[in-house]
Amino acid sequence: MAPWIDTPQCTACDECVNINGKIFEYNGDKKAVIKDAHGGPYRDLVKAAEKCTARVIHPGLPADRSAKD
Repeated sequence: MAPWIDTPQCTACDECVNINGKIFEYNGDKKAVIKDAHGGPYRDLVKAAEKCTARVIHPGLPADRSAKD
């Protein structure tokens, strides 16, 4: 399952972009979107989901399920 964001519900808190600006970016409406799910480690997706104040980031499953972390 691929990661996704419930973008319309984003509050633009900057948590995800601060964690990894290669994975996350803001669209023209200042709402977070996933720019490149492979732009960093899976743990950055999980960390962003945990820190998201609006709880709109869904990290999906890691590409390599056998990897630790």
